[in-house]
Amino acid sequence: MTRYALGIDIGATNTRIAVVDSAGNILASEHLPSRMAEGAPFFAEVGARAHSLARSYQVVAVGAGTAGQIHHATGTYLPGLYPQAPWVGVPLRDILAEATHLPTFVDNDCKTHAYAELKLGAGRGYTDFISLTLGTGLGGGIIANGELVQGAKGIAGHVGHISIDPAGPPCPCGNRGCLELFASGTAVARLASAQLGREITSPEVFRLAAAGDAAAQSVLETMATALGRGLGAMANMFNPQLFILGGSIMQWYPLLEETTRRSFQASAMTELQDTPIVTSPIGGAGGVIGAALYALDQVERGRD
Repeated sequence: MTRYALGIDIGATNTRIAVVDSAGNILASEHLPSRMAEGAPFFAEVGARAHSLARSYQVVAVGAGTAGQIHHATGTYLPGLYPQAPWVGVPLRDILAEATHLPTFVDNDCKTHAYAELKLGAGRGYTDFISLTLGTGLGGGIIANGELVQGAKGIAGHVGHISIDPAGPPCPCGNRGCLELFASGTAVARLASAQLGREITSPEVFRLAAAGDAAAQSVLETMATALGRGLGAMANMFNPQLFILGGSIMQWYPLLEETTRRSFQASAMTELQDTPIVTSPIGGAGGVIGAALYALDQVERGRD
């Protein structure tokens, strides 16, 4: 029997709410601009929109993935990288549950994307893998024994904060030389702007590199080397069956692939150097689909 859940993906720029069936198909959806800086009132609006959409279908649960760090047990935003942010302490799970009157499950958006990979993406048929989302920043989700790894507070999987250069630039997380500071859209723009002596966006850098610009190619060499080194550290720690790379940067992955693989093999233990590194077949809807399927599975298991 087909069942339905609401999937919610609260990104830094846009929020998507969708009705998703148990096969991962989106039946209806709507978008609104993300206004997390407003704090609780914005999340209350998301809850109201979700309730309105759910009334048209026999929805049995709500799943939400969001930018930021969520305490797994309470569904409340943690300080994360921005301890003074207006959303810190907002009880997202309670707000959505009270608005929809449905069992509600919330998590980080990169982790819900990893769950989508597990159910219907490149991770289908696997039990142990790491999913990375490379866009403005770098996030991730870890699947072990067919389950999302949560950690003590529910914030496991922030792979962008593996330090690959202890003498590198400081990161808002408190560390130095984090992978995200080298392998993300923001990092590419920062590195290229410093090298070229002018402000430049990451899409411009990728386009210049594709056209053969040596300076832009040098920046991407730095990015890919860092990415491979980070993947090597993850391989040595988790021994995954594969890595899945997704996010907006993946349209440019052919420019990064050779250096990433070479750097990975130089960083991983000998027995792990053949670990596959694949790209995600799931588009931008991965977060909302993964959130909905996670919620359906939790309800199926009798969790609330």
